[in-house]
Amino acid sequence: MRDSGDKRQHILAAATGVFASQGFYRAKIADIAAAAGVGKGTVYEYFRSKKDLFQQLLLHQLTVYLDYLQGVGLQEQTLEQFLNRLIKESLGYFQAHREIARILLSDHPPIDASIHDLLLAAQQEKLKRLQTYLQAAADRGEMRPVSPWLVAILVLGFISVLGRQMVYEEGEDFNAAATAAAMTDILLRGIGRK
Repeated sequence: MRDSGDKRQHILAAATGVFASQGFYRAKIADIAAAAGVGKGTVYEYFRSKKDLFQQLLLHQLTVYLDYLQGVGLQEQTLEQFLNRLIKESLGYFQAHREIARILLSDHPPIDASIHDLLLAAQQEKLKRLQTYLQAAADRGEMRPVSPWLVAILVLGFISVLGRQMVYEEGEDFNAAATAAAMTDILLRGIGRK
């Protein structure tokens, strides 16, 4: 017998697959329950509605990503290693969750104002964590004196735009490692000729 946290996580994992394959509007709680191997009523023990389930799924995935971002900063020793890993694994995350991203970008599921505010706060936290790491890199002398805030926006913007591009170019072969290496090189060495 699973504990309640484990069952909730199992439902969230099943919901990811169902939302990904059917889209937000066509997905049914009964389908999610069947995929999770639980009764429909069990889903409602954890989530008030399909909308609540979807919103909680978004918050869960963003929390996982924020925890990941914190871990990358603790593990990597140099700015170059950090940027390369951050970009590579973020793009890999986009690849792994392509369908959920597509739902967000095309289905436009309903999101409550309170959840919207939480998602915005999480985005700001992501920016803050990256800015903090970049400031530490600047303090170690690994960056020239540029704004860590602007660099954080640049890095996160690149990841976001490229991630969106990946979502819509389904048939394209995409090499996250090669793209991360190229972007890290551009970030650290610039685009101008010397």
